[in-house]
Amino acid sequence: MSARPVIGLLVIGQAPRPALLAEFERDFGDAAELKMRGALDHLDEAGLAQAAPSSAATTLYTTLPSGRSILVDKKVVTEGMAARLAELDDLGARATFVCCTGRFPSLAAPGVHFASDLLAGAVTGCLQGGRLGIFIPTPAQAENARTRWGAKGYDVSVIAVQPDAGEEEIRDAARQMAEVEADLAVFDCISYTSRFRQITSEILPTPALLAVSVTARFAAELVGV
Repeated sequence: MSARPVIGLLVIGQAPRPALLAEFERDFGDAAELKMRGALDHLDEAGLAQAAPSSAATTLYTTLPSGRSILVDKKVVTEGMAARLAELDDLGARATFVCCTGRFPSLAAPGVHFASDLLAGAVTGCLQGGRLGIFIPTPAQAENARTRWGAKGYDVSVIAVQPDAGEEEIRDAARQMAEVEADLAVFDCISYTSRFRQITSEILPTPALLAVSVTARFAAELVGV
């Protein structure tokens, strides 16, 4: 029997991420060995506090293994990601997926795939122009989201709601998005889960793309699972 392929998962915070891993396991089952590492695995609580964003433009949202969510600075994350990518390569990862919808062009390398690119490809494949509704975790990311998606020719509306929000807060965000009457909704953070989308779908009739699902399904397809 041939060995299962090793798939690397790189998160921008710390590993493990049980909820995120479960999303990938739904598509992979036991057909691959999933190895997860975090860009900030080397930091303690004091280090995480020092990794806070220096500006809105460098703000990233992540969930810690405890389930607590924090905001971190993109520069600090990028530095940590380079080391973790090397670790995953040493573990024999056939392919590694960067589990964040932010862009990290300096980390491009053979065998490394970015959730941001996969999500963008899925969006443009589904909608060529029109009104795009974007869910983001924090208002600090709104300007970046409008600029990034607007540059692709979309009329962009942004709703901020944290992935770990309570059910009523999620429903309220869905109602706000429904008022936008978007042609396509996008959950623009890897921390949004299938449960989050399920809650919004009870209110929001718009077709929607979930970043973690897009990434996991592409990963499974790429390695032939």
